[in-house]
Amino acid sequence: MDPNSHLRNELLLDAAGMCAKLGTPLSGVLISGDVAFAGDTAEYAFALSWLEDLCSRCGTTLANVFVIPGNHDVVRSVASRHVIQALHHDIKAAVSDVALDGILRGLLSDPEAKRLLYESLNNYNLFAGQFFCDLLPPERSIATRELILNDGSILRLSGLNSTFVSSTADRAGDLFVDPACFQISRKEGVEHLVMCHHPYHWLRHGDSLRDHLNDVARIHLFGHEHTNRIEMGRDWVRVAASAAHPDRTERGWEPGYNLLELTVFGSELDRYLDVRVHVRIWQQRPDQFRAKMDRESDVFRHTIKLDAWVPSSLAATNPVESAVLSGSPLPLEPARSEPMDTLRDISVRFFKLTLSQKSSIAGKLDLLEEQDLNQPDFERFRRVFIRARDRGLLEDLDREIQAAMESR
Repeated sequence: MDPNSHLRNELLLDAAGMCAKLGTPLSGVLISGDVAFAGDTAEYAFALSWLEDLCSRCGTTLANVFVIPGNHDVVRSVASRHVIQALHHDIKAAVSDVALDGILRGLLSDPEAKRLLYESLNNYNLFAGQFFCDLLPPERSIATRELILNDGSILRLSGLNSTFVSSTADRAGDLFVDPACFQISRKEGVEHLVMCHHPYHWLRHGDSLRDHLNDVARIHLFGHEHTNRIEMGRDWVRVAASAAHPDRTERGWEPGYNLLELTVFGSELDRYLDVRVHVRIWQQRPDQFRAKMDRESDVFRHTIKLDAWVPSSLAATNPVESAVLSGSPLPLEPARSEPMDTLRDISVRFFKLTLSQKSSIAGKLDLLEEQDLNQPDFERFRRVFIRARDRGLLEDLDREIQAAMESR
């Protein structure tokens, strides 16, 4: 009873063919929300299996998945509880941007209020935690990761959460992002790619956020609205993604996905970012994915002037990958090395285990403490990784995970 099985299979085949055609290994698989339909754990298990197949066919691993939540990742029965709706009402009742900023900062810093606001995302966070993309304010209100561009500069991914005030009452202009999103700033040798599930007009402070991100981020990726659209400004490219398989009753039903190629060219003092977006859309009779055309071209292309940057400054500032376990942060790894990829590989294997297996391993290595007992599963096991790192037990943790997988 899976009407989209054929469609997903064709997407796998097309993505693998496109990766082979482009001849460049994937640096990331970016998902702009709505991994699930109703935030159910079985849906995330299905998604993980499919993503593993996608990554394998495209020559990469699950460690390169980067994800943010969408409104379908919210468990609506939780978000509809009276106490949570009361918090939503307080936020929506703000009469000015200054008042809204104060309310959000206060609630997202309060232990009980933030727990309630993020409780409907617990299943999502358990899924996203294996990629170190789980979210819990105030320390982890934005999912982050850093990739290296071809000239050695950094592409910093920032995944914004527009769903912590999402419920059945969602209306355009009545959703929010954490105020920390306005702290994304320009840095020497760093270019920003931002992802947010809801487009700007769905956000109460969407105009302000758009103005800010237009100034600091080169690539803006959005989901939610299933019509593919590309906009190009002087300093940015904005991509609204199709859904992999939207509801077939939608007007203008058009499944699709995008492949982005980013290349820096020019001299250190005269640098440019070449952005190429391959938009793949579904056609019927015959069934296949094909390129969406930009007039006569099968790729949407834009060139952005970058700030001057001398590579030696990278070594001087020791840039870091920020997709780390925060709260009690992991030591920051040099951006050019691979430890974070290795750590994510261990994490993906760990989260494939059953709850009892994970708890058994954490107990055997004495990585659980009494203070963890009242935490949701994703936060409890994040702390397991932090302590394994702090105590030099990552190799032991990996060995126990392997043994548990072999015994299944």
